[in-house]
Amino acid sequence: MRGVEILVFWLVFAALMAWFAKQLATRVRLIRGAPNNFSLDDLPFRVRRFLVDVVFQGRVIRAKPWVGTAHLFVFWGFCAFGVYTLVEMLYGLGIVNLTGAAWFHAYKLLLVPFCLAVLGGIVFLIIRRGIVRPPALGATVSKESILIGFFIATLMITFLLDFRLEPGAVQRVNWWVHMLVILVFLALIPNSKHLHLLLSPATVFLKSPVLATLPNLDFEKEEVGLEQLKDLPSKQVLDAFTCVECGRCQENCPAYATGKPLNPKRLILQNEDALLAGQLDRPLAQVYDEGVLWQCTTCGACENQCPVGVEHLPVIIGARRGLASNGEAAEYLGPVYTNLERRGNIWGLLYDQRQKFVTSAGLETFDPAKHEYLVWLGCAGAFEADFQRSLRALFDILRSKGTTFGVLAKERCTGDVAKRTGNEYMFQELAGQNIEDFKAAGVRKIITSCPHCLKTIGHDYRMMGFECDIVHSSVLVAELLRDVQLPANGRVTYHDPCYLGRYAGRHEEPRQLLARVGAEVVEPVRNRENPFCCGAGGGLLFEEHEPGKRISQERFEQLQATGAGTVVMACPFCSIMLKGAQASANAQVEMVDLLTFVDGRLKATVPGAGGQQAGTSA
Repeated sequence: MRGVEILVFWLVFAALMAWFAKQLATRVRLIRGAPNNFSLDDLPFRVRRFLVDVVFQGRVIRAKPWVGTAHLFVFWGFCAFGVYTLVEMLYGLGIVNLTGAAWFHAYKLLLVPFCLAVLGGIVFLIIRRGIVRPPALGATVSKESILIGFFIATLMITFLLDFRLEPGAVQRVNWWVHMLVILVFLALIPNSKHLHLLLSPATVFLKSPVLATLPNLDFEKEEVGLEQLKDLPSKQVLDAFTCVECGRCQENCPAYATGKPLNPKRLILQNEDALLAGQLDRPLAQVYDEGVLWQCTTCGACENQCPVGVEHLPVIIGARRGLASNGEAAEYLGPVYTNLERRGNIWGLLYDQRQKFVTSAGLETFDPAKHEYLVWLGCAGAFEADFQRSLRALFDILRSKGTTFGVLAKERCTGDVAKRTGNEYMFQELAGQNIEDFKAAGVRKIITSCPHCLKTIGHDYRMMGFECDIVHSSVLVAELLRDVQLPANGRVTYHDPCYLGRYAGRHEEPRQLLARVGAEVVEPVRNRENPFCCGAGGGLLFEEHEPGKRISQERFEQLQATGAGTVVMACPFCSIMLKGAQASANAQVEMVDLLTFVDGRLKATVPGAGGQQAGTSA
């Protein structure tokens, strides 16, 4: 290159890179200034997830195969072009000229298929964003996204043209167009959603291995949750700058799908806007639309579907903590907190009702010398008559297989509702007392039929130092009845509880159980690791004035649309919500808990045999 060209390129390079560095430095400063919650625990899992979700774009492809494949082409294309861009940049700056080297020519030829893949992928994405316009992308066309798309297409076209152009003025113009587009693209990245190209590998790697992980508050240090924007931890600040605005969280959110103001994508973008505006002292609840923090069911769909590792629930529950600590929790939660404080259960009922059930079901007090498992009844099992039928079915099956079990003389709520609604003090009080009882009783293995208790005891209590083996009843029974195979006998649809299918990843065992007792499972539109919430989680079981369409009604309609005459559930909260929706719809659909259904089929196979024939094979 001539000296004048090198000088001009240096000036352009320095100006645009300085702008890039300034914008990036602002974001780095905000991340570094936030309370540090970056963690590298469970490093092997993080590495595996990085390879799947970043290197091979697995999460994007699973959710949207065509879109995901297009993104994969663009991602791998940019990786492949890294050395090419570096060599051309060094040439333009007059540092070293490697463009004539034989290896570089061979490398350029190898880049051609990558170039064609990128070009095809970006054209597809431009058409999708500019013409097709899926609702999740927003009502208006993002001019910035279209411009960046054309920049990427231009880079690929100018690269291909270089093979056809003879040395001379036209080739020089083509080179300048290519390099200027790269530099302008870099300068635009920090102020656009395309910053995820740089940040998302870190965001995915730093995302917690366990869905919706929140640290315990240290009350001795006067920690109260997230009150102001400056309280956002470093990972959540990084998330705000990484959001790719794809809308997957939005389109999977049950609150948004039923006409509520809560939009998880908007919530993260509001964090970004407020951070860049320097509003660090602004109350966090005022950053978001009014009331949205209390519309989240904590189902985890947003976080689970995000392709770039954004964690929404630590923000939502963290902000709930800040409000609850100041006595500003949602009004409908007041009676629930009172019940937990006075009676130790969410219903506020007396323990003599639980004792009546324990006596009538013939349950023994847990003794580690006699019993292998502790059966955790939970608030629903202890007091909800309908769900107690499911527990009786569980007891019959366990007894028929010779599995020994007992219950605690007295239980109190695990604190799930308090935890998910931000009342951390009450949660830790309940959890601490339960942990003491578990240790005093010598408990090592627990069975629960409540997925919320499974999450709370299995994960949240572990973070408080209590270790145990806890299993959902459907998983244990599926193992106990592994040799059962009854004749085919009708179709059912199965509703995956969020806290079992998505949180615990246990979606196949319930289906295996249904298949073994002769049921054909007809799947609803959302199932397995991405179910549609029943609407009960996050304290919303107690919200009677839910804005928009009720989430439970939407889910019931999805289940009813399968055409199956029976809906099978495996969570007491789901059972309450969906049976309520069925009653409101006055629909002729049988609603039954999983173990009640399984035990009924087993007993019907040998009339009059009772629970002792629960293990009968056919």
